[in-house]
Amino acid sequence: PFFLASPLETDPGALGAIDDWLLEWKWDGIRLQLIRRAGEIALWSRGEERLDGRFPEIEAAAATLPRSAVLDGELLGWRDDHDMPLPFTALQTRIQRRKPGPKALADTPARVLAYDLLELDGEDLRARPLGERRALLEGLLAAHRDPRIALSPRVTAARWEDADALRLDARAREVEGLMLK
Repeated sequence: PFFLASPLETDPGALGAIDDWLLEWKWDGIRLQLIRRAGEIALWSRGEERLDGRFPEIEAAAATLPRSAVLDGELLGWRDDHDMPLPFTALQTRIQRRKPGPKALADTPARVLAYDLLELDGEDLRARPLGERRALLEGLLAAHRDPRIALSPRVTAARWEDADALRLDARAREVEGLMLK
C-alpha cells in the first residue's frame, strides 16, 4: 500500500527538532510504485492501475536496475535540460495513451523521483527505519546512474520557519508543498 501525505494540522515546532525530520518536495505527478522482480517490470498507480506500456522509457530504465526492487515515488514529465518538472497537464497527455508514439515520448519524457525503497532483492524493508531505507535507495540509484529514475532530493532548512518559507514558495518551483517524514 501507498503511504499518503496528509496536511499538518499543528504548529511544526510541536514536532521537535527539524533535524530529526526528512523534508522533501511534494511533487505534482502520478504516485507510482515501480516493481522490478525476476526480470519483470510493473508500474502501479496509487489508484491500483497498471501503467505498463504507457511509460516505456521508465520500464527500460527499471529493467537496468542492478538489483530487484520495489520503489515508491512520483512519476513526472521532465525534460533532461530542465531543472523543474513539466506541468501535470503535460503528463496527463501521456496517461491516456496505452502505447505513446514518438511525438508524445519526445514532447513529454518521463522521470521517476524515488521517495522510498520498499523491497530489495525480495526482502520487505517497510519495517526498517526510514533512514536505513533511504541509504539503501541512495546506494541502489547511485549504482544505477540513469536519470530517468532518480532520488527525490532532500530539502534543507535550518529552522521550521525556514521550511515554512520554502513551502510558501512551492508553486514557483512547480511543486505542491513540502512533505515531512
